[in-house]
Amino acid sequence: MKIAALTQIDRTQARELWRKYQEHRAYQSPADAEIAAIYKRIANGHTVIRALEAIRLAGFNGEGLPRLAVARADTQVCYWHHRENGQCQFTDSRWMNRRSHISLKSRTITLDWPGAMAPVQQKGHWNYEATVPLVPVHIRPKRGLANYHILWEAEWTRRYPSDPYLLRRFGGDAWLVVAAWDLTDVERAVMSSQMRS
Repeated sequence: MKIAALTQIDRTQARELWRKYQEHRAYQSPADAEIAAIYKRIANGHTVIRALEAIRLAGFNGEGLPRLAVARADTQVCYWHHRENGQCQFTDSRWMNRRSHISLKSRTITLDWPGAMAPVQQKGHWNYEATVPLVPVHIRPKRGLANYHILWEAEWTRRYPSDPYLLRRFGGDAWLVVAAWDLTDVERAVMSSQMRS
């Protein structure tokens, strides 16, 4: 899975821009604070992506379901819901959350997706679910897993996904890439057997 990073500037230039934002911190709007946070992370050598934009750009598979999905790292299943107004939701609930507000720890992520079509309806199938990948123990944060999200190539079947990103959201569509990995065959086999039981 290839995701474009916000790296149009180099680390030195990002550090200089971050310092300029720090000089005027007393007058910052929330947008200025988010921009400064992005520059700071780029200056420190971290990768920052726009996960929601990546989902939009990846588009849909042949069944009309998103190719990429995002969910909180402490959930096991992600459900995808489509609204007629062009909004979509990735959530841990079978039912659409109409009152959801996006927060940094939200269990429901609402995505405005103009032009999104409803998926090809399968007989008696209204809930679309994908398994959220396991975060391997050597990558998993020691605490606060609920503060992280996972972005992955969604398998809207009972297959287990393989190459996710562990993200930490720190702004609107600004996500710090904490780790990227490929699940081993052993990890996939164990998780697949747990899905069936």
